[in-house]
Amino acid sequence: MSMQNEVSRIEDANHAIVREFYDAYYETLDAVRLEEWPQFFAEDCIYRIIPRENYERGFRLATVGAESRGMLADRVVGLTRTQVYAPRYYRRFPGPLRLRPVSDGALPVEHNLLMVQTLIDKPSEIVLCGRCHDRLIVEDGKLLLKERHVVFDSEMIANSLVYPA
Repeated sequence: MSMQNEVSRIEDANHAIVREFYDAYYETLDAVRLEEWPQFFAEDCIYRIIPRENYERGFRLATVGAESRGMLADRVVGLTRTQVYAPRYYRRFPGPLRLRPVSDGALPVEHNLLMVQTLIDKPSEIVLCGRCHDRLIVEDGKLLLKERHVVFDSEMIANSLVYPA
């Protein structure tokens, strides 16, 4: 087998592993198993839902943000035990994954994301359209998100974005 074929085989295997990670991530969120969501992140992580303008200018101000797995777990508690909102369903439609070369010990992954919300008594509506800029690491043989920046394209975001992206 040529060196190029070997490299392609390794890249295909890595892409499949990363795809499986994201399939599990989005399945967990769409099934509203929110208590499991923080386990997709490293203990020391960054999670942001941020307007495109702020992201492109390097501003840190985000609509939603957390800087640790513990903060994500606190957000889940807030969503499941304290906040009151109309019943709704979310579906996330990720685009094709773009794996970038490893840098600083992490694998950069980018993909588009469309998030649709359905209230039981209303038509479905888009609540988020944007691009995810993630950095994956391996800890104890497990892929984890070290960073997740969900960059939404509009200057406005639905105030009904309750669940994670």
